[in-house]
Amino acid sequence: FVKALAPVTLDSGQGILSRKGEITYVDYTTPGAEAPLLRPSVKVLIAESELSGTVITMDEALIVNLKLGSHVGLIELLEQAEGGKGRTLRLTFSDQFDRTDYADKSGKFRRMWFLAQLLKEIKLDENADPMKLCCNAVAGEMIVECSRMKLRQTMQDAFEKLIIVLRAMYNLDIWLKGRPIFEGGQWDFNLLAHHLDRDVATEADRFAFQHGLFAMSYRNWTGWQNTAACCQLLSDHHQQFAHHVRRLGKYQSSLLVYKEPEESLQEILMSHKMSENTRRELLHHYLLVKPKNATRFIEQVYDLGNQYFVIKPSYSYRLEFYAPPDQPFGDHKEKVRNALLEHGLDYASQRVWNDKDCVLPIISEYPMELQYLSEELRNDRDVVIAAVKKDPRLLCYASKRLRSDKKIIQMAIADSINPLFFASETILNDPEYMLELIAKNHEAFDYATSELKDNKAFINAAKQRNPELRKYLR
Repeated sequence: FVKALAPVTLDSGQGILSRKGEITYVDYTTPGAEAPLLRPSVKVLIAESELSGTVITMDEALIVNLKLGSHVGLIELLEQAEGGKGRTLRLTFSDQFDRTDYADKSGKFRRMWFLAQLLKEIKLDENADPMKLCCNAVAGEMIVECSRMKLRQTMQDAFEKLIIVLRAMYNLDIWLKGRPIFEGGQWDFNLLAHHLDRDVATEADRFAFQHGLFAMSYRNWTGWQNTAACCQLLSDHHQQFAHHVRRLGKYQSSLLVYKEPEESLQEILMSHKMSENTRRELLHHYLLVKPKNATRFIEQVYDLGNQYFVIKPSYSYRLEFYAPPDQPFGDHKEKVRNALLEHGLDYASQRVWNDKDCVLPIISEYPMELQYLSEELRNDRDVVIAAVKKDPRLLCYASKRLRSDKKIIQMAIADSINPLFFASETILNDPEYMLELIAKNHEAFDYATSELKDNKAFINAAKQRNPELRKYLR
């Protein structure tokens, strides 16, 4: 209906039709009437959001239809809402859901829940009746309504806050899809309604809200101005929390593009400007995103250094363990081993990481963990062999000494010559050894050092060892 009004307006000659960016504006206001509900400052916010949609302005109503990534938001500002509700701000937040299977839609439900909590936190219903939330599973939508707002300005202020929040949450469901914010439970409209109906926030609700805030700030550090504007509507504690999360997101993004981070992880997580309470909260959320990094700092903050333990990630601010600290290793060796077999080294302490007896049994199940081990263990023949047997490319993470071990190299190139790329320069510059490999596979020539490739005597000897090389070099 909202989309259809624009061409109808154009054909009928009623009102004024205009377009700015991806937004179509339909102005039905009476000339000389009271200032329209749509403030110029909010019009700028909508334009800067680069969203697409339709905005209809009337003397006593404003209807805004916006595409918010995979969701659609219909916002209504009504001077005289139906049922005697008076001034009302209403958001209908909807999507196309498969009615029978929500398995791959979990991120959408999580974003809906987080949006509702965020609107409560910013007091969208200030100077109005308490906010009403309801779900319509048939239509696939959540409705947020604030009615009986005392002043027109109150409704306009709430609308501006709403636009700021929606900009910050753009496509957040994609990030939340594979990252639970509550423990357990298959998300559908029944579960969403159950979480929304709580009158008093539980500890789980508080953790889930802050994890949503973590997600919004962590993944959106490049568009920080949008997130920052939203966070400024929150308490000082949440603003500080989001600020440090943004630093984490920036650090992680630098690593992804092989760029030197502006700050080290130590500087971010152990900053003296961060309160201990914020630090602990931050680490519990970071643990769910980057467990290896977070576990190292949890050891420092909770004074758990030089102990055997494996953390159990939880959706609360209490430390839980698969294998707890403060126990002799021999007494809970089985717990440690079982936890490592199930989760790898993600949540293990540094003491576990550096213990060959702990690492060796699980490295064949999680060979990629080789890259994170200590220099001493990456120089251990048994450990490296266990990893390289599973994935020959992991030779690249072995110590220089073991990348020169001919027996390990032979094992790595048994099925493909490509892992020879990771052998040490000492090996690749050894003419006799390289000739042996070329005799078996002419492509081994590619991996020889430039010094050997420029040596005519070596080239002639290689051609004699493997005549296929003549065609290959041509």
